[in-house]
Amino acid sequence: MDIIDEYKRQNPGSKKAFERARKFIPSGCTRSALHWHPFPLCISAGKGSRLWDVDGNERIDFNFNNTNLILGHNHPKVIAAAEEQLEKGTVLGAPTELEPKLAEELIHRLDGVERVRFTPSGTEANMQALRVARAYTGREKIMMCEGAYHGSWDAVSVGGKNEGIPRGVVENTLLFPFNDSNVAEALIKEQHDKLAAVIVEPTQRDMAPRPEFLKALREATERHDVLLIFDEVIAFRLSPGGAQRLYGVTPDITTMGKIIGGGFPVGAYASSEEVMEPLMIPEAVPLEIKGPKVGFSGTFNAHPVSMAAGLAVMTELKPQVYKRLAELGRRMRDGLKDILNEAGLIAHVGGLGSFFHVIWTKEDVIDHRTASTGDALLARYFSLGMMNRGSFVLGHPNVSAVTTNSDVDTALEAARETVEDMRQLIEERAPHLLKT
Repeated sequence: MDIIDEYKRQNPGSKKAFERARKFIPSGCTRSALHWHPFPLCISAGKGSRLWDVDGNERIDFNFNNTNLILGHNHPKVIAAAEEQLEKGTVLGAPTELEPKLAEELIHRLDGVERVRFTPSGTEANMQALRVARAYTGREKIMMCEGAYHGSWDAVSVGGKNEGIPRGVVENTLLFPFNDSNVAEALIKEQHDKLAAVIVEPTQRDMAPRPEFLKALREATERHDVLLIFDEVIAFRLSPGGAQRLYGVTPDITTMGKIIGGGFPVGAYASSEEVMEPLMIPEAVPLEIKGPKVGFSGTFNAHPVSMAAGLAVMTELKPQVYKRLAELGRRMRDGLKDILNEAGLIAHVGGLGSFFHVIWTKEDVIDHRTASTGDALLARYFSLGMMNRGSFVLGHPNVSAVTTNSDVDTALEAARETVEDMRQLIEERAPHLLKT
């Protein structure tokens, strides 16, 4: 049976839920990344490494809400911490003891960090970090990599057609290719007197940086007095101190999210006391307070439940957990390479640490441009074929601390069978991916 037909056969309840959602929500889905043809799965529950949909299908999760749930679904210690806080209150309208505890934990994990501010999401962490950088430097322009994702907001959404983004915003955001040190260094040198910060995902879209790339960015920004921001919203799961510790490069500002909230909405940005000075409220009697130089507030900043759950996650993430995550990720990547090689097919298997992915291209994928050469239709068929065989592979495929060797074996067998199902489609659509 065709992969799409089988997907439809297995998931009538998800189809019905999607059709109802389209009556009230644009495209039937609030998150663009979770919309796929012919319809997305409607998930009803998760536990450990497993997901269940409204049709009762059970699948091994290799998405974990786009890398969020590093301890898997409903980890007992995370749930206990959240429930303990819920008994005390949801949001309390004032600081709690949990906020500085999580801040201290993050400061211990990062070099050169003295202060942390919390936000409800990684998007807002990046928004605020860049505004602080502009206030600190007195400059307006920023630099970012082509194809990077730093949230859904104007200044970092300037690639493509730029619909709905003011021209002035576009003019203040400069783009350069990930992993291209020469272009980055030249642009920093040319624009440094107008440039507040360079923001980069140190492992953009789960791609490993070339050995010299991050160090070259660090040296160029230091030389020209420009702030370097690492967006570690995803990459922070790669080691106890994130990608920056893994690669030995310390930025001026680090933004975080996802795993530091234990499955609840969260974001954070961290830096030195000097760089964070624009956020400081003057110590004075009330009538003399003029307010911070850069003011940020938000009803759900440092949400107590997110702080409690995040602390529980950080406590569980011992060095041996990261080691095991990396080993499971390596097994997935090696297994996928073997499967493609045995099938006589060419595709890029990438990722690092706990990440893995397949991009259907002959190119050596090193940046957004080369990643974009991948065949999107083949990627969709591969994902749906995996779902048909009980493995939820989507977005940024990853393993979690509760993923087992058996889970990996099951997923690799599903991949083998899916690749066999796709053989005829590949021969017809992408014969250049066949080994001669």
